[in-house]
Amino acid sequence: MTLDVQFLSDYIEIRRLNALYNRLADDGDGDAYAQLYTEDGEFHIVGNQTYCGREEIAAAAAATSVTIHVTTEPEIEIDGDSAAQRVRMLSVYRGEDLSKNEFVASGWYIDQLKRTPEGWRYFRRCADLDLDLTAVFEKMSI
Repeated sequence: MTLDVQFLSDYIEIRRLNALYNRLADDGDGDAYAQLYTEDGEFHIVGNQTYCGREEIAAAAAATSVTIHVTTEPEIEIDGDSAAQRVRMLSVYRGEDLSKNEFVASGWYIDQLKRTPEGWRYFRRCADLDLDLTAVFEKMSI
């Protein structure tokens, strides 16, 4: 792998996208969160459903403000204006009265990204959780 300036710049921008994703998801700011996706982007939760386009993605994000999103070091492969990423994720429930945090789930985000005039964006994001979705959603009160 050649670590040229363009690769390093792209890598840093994708890492920043991940950090912004976590913060906006934590805040439940659906409109800003949806802007992290391409217009035709998709967010798929394995065993649940696929949210297509920014409007559906924004509505789904608005329901996540009780969850803290944490991602670890990503594995990123960049090929011109597209990239693939696999990153470990952890979800933690944040009590509405801010009195407790409780582990909810771990899993993987498996992503396809595209370079756009606005920068790197998620084109396809797949959340593949390690735990039973029914238990996860119960903990999150969804």
